[in-house]
Amino acid sequence: MTAWEYKIIELSDGGFLGGGDEVSEALLNDLGEDRWELATALTGSRRSLGGRPKSTTDALVFKRPKE
Repeated sequence: MTAWEYKIIELSDGGFLGGGDEVSEALLNDLGEDRWELATALTGSRRSLGGRPKSTTDALVFKRPKE
């Protein structure tokens, strides 16, 4: 059975899809070179200025096999 290790990247307000720039293509390429693969994106919802719920991406979870 494969044992996994995990890396969590928490995103600031606005998140990855909301224009946050802390997760770049270069960072994702670096993670891929280190054998990390995206396992899931943790999402939530907040109220927008108009009062409607707005879906956000709060964190990205990566995994790779333990050595």
